[in-house]
Amino acid sequence: MSDKLRYNLTDHLTNREVDRLLDLFNKIKLDLSASSFPTRTNRLEAVENMKKVIEIHGYDITEQKTAEEIAMPFPDARDQHLINKNLNKATGGK
Repeated sequence: MSDKLRYNLTDHLTNREVDRLLDLFNKIKLDLSASSFPTRTNRLEAVENMKKVIEIHGYDITEQKTAEEIAMPFPDARDQHLINKNLNKATGGK
């Protein structure tokens, strides 16, 4: 691959995309340029801008599922309580 093809963004991106990328890169640098450790808000804003950069390049970014969205492969304590309650009803126990 030639250096021109490798390093010239305009060979693959529109001028609008290049302008958007430059803006996003500046925002990312600003979010992470705190004199101390960047705040959570700044870090998350930088991540959102990084996601936009990656999406411009054609990748699909999805957020990680929360614990509530992930199906449990085994019953938890609440399920076990309901199972015992129904078993007791079915067998005539208390």
